[in-house]
This record gives sequence, C-alpha cells and structure tokens, in this order.
Amino acid sequence: MSSVTPSIFDNESYYLQTIKWLNEYGFVKGLGNLHIFFAQTSSWHILQAAFTFPFLETNFNDLNGFFLIIFSFFCFQQLHQFKTTKKIHQLYIGSVLVGLPFIIFFINAPSPDLPVFLISQLLFYLFIKHFNKIDYSNFILILLLTIFLCVIKITTCVLILLPLILFVKHYKILKSNLVKPIVFSLFVVGLFLMKNVILTGYLLYPLQILDVLDVDWKVPTALIQLFKVGTYSAAFDYQELANLSTYQLFIAWITSFKFNGIINIIFTTLLVSFPFLWYFKSKEKSVFILYIIGVLHFVLAWVFSPQYRFFFFYMLFFAMQICVWFFRKEKTIVFFTAVSLLLSLVPFLTELKLSNYTTIKKTNTKTSLLKFNNILQPNVNSSMSADFEQHIENGFHYNSPTKESYFWTVGIVPLPAVNFKQISFIKKHYKIIPSLRTEYIGDGFKSVNCE
Repeated sequence: MSSVTPSIFDNESYYLQTIKWLNEYGFVKGLGNLHIFFAQTSSWHILQAAFTFPFLETNFNDLNGFFLIIFSFFCFQQLHQFKTTKKIHQLYIGSVLVGLPFIIFFINAPSPDLPVFLISQLLFYLFIKHFNKIDYSNFILILLLTIFLCVIKITTCVLILLPLILFVKHYKILKSNLVKPIVFSLFVVGLFLMKNVILTGYLLYPLQILDVLDVDWKVPTALIQLFKVGTYSAAFDYQELANLSTYQLFIAWITSFKFNGIINIIFTTLLVSFPFLWYFKSKEKSVFILYIIGVLHFVLAWVFSPQYRFFFFYMLFFAMQICVWFFRKEKTIVFFTAVSLLLSLVPFLTELKLSNYTTIKKTNTKTSLLKFNNILQPNVNSSMSADFEQHIENGFHYNSPTKESYFWTVGIVPLPAVNFKQISFIKKHYKIIPSLRTEYIGDGFKSVNCE
C-alpha cells in the first residue's frame, strides 16, 4: 500500500523537495528563503532521505509502511500477552490499530505525522506501565522516544513532561545515573539548534526569541509571519478570523469543512467526557496525568494552530482508553481491528476525491488504486506532473511546476525548485525575492529586497 502514489497535500508542497535537498546537497544554509516550508526539515525526512537510495530507484518511499508493519506486530504481540496477564495497558496498545482507516492515509508519503501518531501511543503505554515502578533502562527508553518525537515534530515538545514526571517520582532510583541522559539530551538539543540555524538563521525557528545571530541567510520576519498566519488559518479553512472572539473562533473551528469539523467535534467531545469516564471506569493516576498533558497540549495548539494533525494522537489515546474500559476482551479488540483493516483498504481499491472530504479544495487530489505490479515496482512518489518551467528572478535561475499547480506545491521538479506563483506573490506583497548566496547552489540562499 505504501508503494502507490501519495495523496497527501504536504507531500507535494515540501516532503519530496526536503528529501531531494538532503539527498543532493545535505543541509543548505537559508533554504527557508527559497520556500518557507523547507525550513522545517523533520528528522523523519532526514531518516527517509537516508533510506531513499536514489542511486538505485527514484520512487522508494516506504519508511512509513515499514514502521507501521513493525508497530502492528508489537500491538498484536501485546494483545496475545493480555490473554494471560490481563493488564489493561496491554489491551490499550493493542487497540491502537482500530485507528487504521485514518492512519492508512499517511502510509504512502514520508509524513512525520504517522510516526508521531504511533510512537506517542507507545510512549503513553510505557508511561502507564512504568509509572509506579521503573528501572534505569526503561527510563532511558522513554526519554529516547520522547526526544525522537520532539525532533520529528516540535509540536510534541509538551511530551518532555513525561520523562520529567517519572524522574521526579523515582528520583532516588534514577539520580545515580544522570550523566549519560543529560549529555545525550544536550547533544540532541545542540543538533536541533544547529539545524535551525543552518536552514533559517534562527535558533528556535519558527519562534524568533533568542534572535542573537547575524547571518546573511536569516529568513526575513515577513516570511515567518506569512508561515505562521497561513498555518493558523489552515485550522479554520482559511476563513476570515479578524475581530472574532474566542467563542466565535471555537464555533468556526468545530464547524470547519466536513472531515475537519467532524474530527474537531469528536476531539472536543472526548476531551470533555474523558475525566468523567476515567473517574467511573479507571481512576488510574498515570492515565489522568496523560489527560492533563493532553489538555495542555491542546491549549498550546490552539494558540499556534489547532489543526487536527497536531493533537490527533491524543484523540487516539482518549478513544482507545475508553474503548478498553468498555470492551475488556482481546477478541473484541481483534474483531474491531479486523473491521478497521478492511475499511482501510477502501482508499486503495476505489478512487476517493479528497477535496470532497477535507479542506484541500484547491487541488483535485485522489487516492491511488492499488495494483498488483506495485508489489514489485512502486508508483511515482508524486501525484503532480513532472513537467516544469524555467524562470529567472534577479539573476536567480529556478524551476517551477506548470501554471496548473497550486500556490505552495513543487512536486518532484528538479532543484532548485519553487512555485512561480509563490515567488510572484511574495515579491508583490513583501518586496522580497530569493537569491543565491554564491554562484554555487550548495552554499545556500538569502532573501533580498526588490524595491
């Protein structure tokens, strides 16, 4: 399934191009000046770039599928063990695959959302399992998974509270072995900050606090603001949000276009009902702590961008906890999982026009049919045409997809690539255009004024 043509919009806007830049040039200074989305460069894309093998085949794109297989094996293993242990946290992690009909949409693109959805469930499972009793090795495992999630998607940074809570609770046991985790954590933080500086010129991009560096490739504030406003507006279907009260914003959010609005309503319902159901069905302290962290995460997401992708993993956690509270038999969970697996086949056996169900109204993206030859030969990893046009802006030569493409999309156009519509818009409204820092592309990009 992961070998069919991806249908995720972000695959065309920056996933493919991010991986192409990593494969062909590595980390490029000021890449965010060329396309602000390229500044994100998730660690999951770095990992996918390492396993793309472009010298063998240009369409390898199976990291998400490979990871889902491994995770599924673990889930069924825990379900099998539940038969003898009867520990509810094993039933919970085994039930996660009930979410397959939604998760499956992220399998055929190198989307960092899928590992966030699944690794977070593993992290929650380990937190519940070892909340009352933990040893050093399991604490390190939880810490490593948390760090990995944070560098995959910085919006998960609230989860750093999990190892901190465990450390405080089990301080006497863990205090004698702190040097290695502290050194490793600082090392990863250093790499993360270095990545941000190389791509954008800021230490904590997209935040502009600690703006202490003066480099010529620093992304202009105007572009960062464009990114922030666009990301926030996306959660509300790009509705006009000016002068709306918090209540009006909330109504606009839960009445978003079709699928998005449904997800938002379900999440809100779970968020409100969960503590009451927990009180009557569980009263497990570790589960309620995870609920509180979930509420905190949603508050932060609301401030920056309440897109469902940023909190769906909590929605999955709430739903599966409630599921196992009411259905405490592994046979029931296996039945639900089997039904979910069958439903997840639908997008691959029939074409679904995603613009009918999501906010992606600007494209005609469809799911791709699964064909027998995909087992041996993957489809192209872009739903866009490979045709492109060449443009020159202030001496900078770049490639752009054809005029039919949407504003942010680039697809698999050869480097350096950026959409002509995007260049024209930013030039007109912000008087900024990208430019090479030197004659060599690998030396990176900077933004120059064109007034």
